[in-house]
Amino acid sequence: MWLWRKFHRLMEFFDIYEIEPSFSISENELKKKYLVLQKKFHPDRFAHSSIEEQKTALINSSLINDAYQVLKDDIRRAKYLLECNGVEITNHTNPAFLMKQMEYEEKIEDHSNDKNQLLSIQKELQEELDQYKDNLTVDFDKKNFDRATNQINEFIFIDKLHLKIKEKINQLS
Repeated sequence: MWLWRKFHRLMEFFDIYEIEPSFSISENELKKKYLVLQKKFHPDRFAHSSIEEQKTALINSSLINDAYQVLKDDIRRAKYLLECNGVEITNHTNPAFLMKQMEYEEKIEDHSNDKNQLLSIQKELQEELDQYKDNLTVDFDKKNFDRATNQINEFIFIDKLHLKIKEKINQLS
C-alpha cells in the first residue's frame, strides 16, 4: 500500500525509482531497481490477497512498467523531463539542420547497396548520437530547455536515420 500512496502523491517516474531527475542516468541502476520493484509489487504475489490489494498491485506494477519504459529510452526520457518542467516540444528545425538531413538522406541513398559505406555512415551517426546525449545532459543540468528542445528534435531525426541504416545493413548481410 505504501508504494501506491507514494505514486499517487508524487506521480513522478524518477521518484518511483528513487533516482535524481536527470537526462543522464545509470541504465544498470535503473534496471536493477526495476527488477527489485517488479519482484516486490508483481500482481502474482497478491493472488491470495483482497480484491483491493490485487487492484493496488496491478496499478503499482503498471506504473513501474510505464516509468521504466520512459526512463530507459533517451528520447522518451528527454521529452518527459521537458514535460515535467512545463516545456512544450515544438518541431521547429533550423535551416542548417534541414540541409544536413537532406545530405544524410542522399548519402544513404547513394550508398544503399554498399555495406562498407553504410557502416561508415552508421559510425558517423552513432558519434553524432553520442554528442547529442552529451549536449542534452549539459542542457538539462543547466536547465537550458529551449536548447534541449532543439537538440531533441535533431536527436530524433539522427536516431531514425541510424535505425534506417541498421536495417539496410541487416538486409545486405
